[in-house]
This record gives sequence, C-alpha cells and structure tokens, in this order.
Amino acid sequence: MRFIIKVSFYYFLLFASSCSKERDEDCGCDGSTNLTIENQQARYSGNGSFVVPDKNVGFMQVSACDADSDWEVSKDGKTWNYTMSGNVKRRCPGPNPELELPAPGGPIEITYIKKL
Repeated sequence: MRFIIKVSFYYFLLFASSCSKERDEDCGCDGSTNLTIENQQARYSGNGSFVVPDKNVGFMQVSACDADSDWEVSKDGKTWNYTMSGNVKRRCPGPNPELELPAPGGPIEITYIKKL
C-alpha cells in the first residue's frame, strides 16, 4: 500500500512540475509583452532598475533586460531623470510561486530612452 501511495505522489510531483515549467517559459526578457509603455517618465535607481508611474498602484519597478553603464542614478526619490518606452514582460516566478503576490512591473525591453 505504501508503495502505491509513494508512486502516486511521485507521479503527481512530476505532473505538477512539468505543468509549471511549461507555464513559466513565457516570462522574463524572452517572454511575450505584458504591458507597453510609451514616452513614460522614469527614475533610474541603479543596477538596471527604473521606477515608472503606474495608474493603478502609483509606481512600478522595471528592470532593463540590457542595462547601460552610462545611465545616471536619480539624485533623489522625486526627480524623473529619463523618458522611456518599452515592452514590459511578465516576471518569472521564484522557487515558491504559490507564496508570491503578483507585483506590477517586471523585466523591460527598452525601445527608447532619453536623459532629461
């Protein structure tokens, strides 16, 4: 009886992990576009991350797929120092996706950026 329960459990784990892998392929910089921003004000906070205004939650954080070492960090938390356009992708879930809250933002493929 234990053998049947163990085998059933392992098949369930195999099935669950294969489903989540397929679902998780469409995320990150290579995934499909979740949101497009056009000529949006942005504040560079370093390490490839920008803060951009969002109508629903106030602000969202996006991380550039291709960061540029010439970008300058905003001098304070209230100054917009860039205008940007790009395609925001879906975040890839971490090791425990069932514990994560879906946050706005994610990786961004920048199509236009200009220093203000």
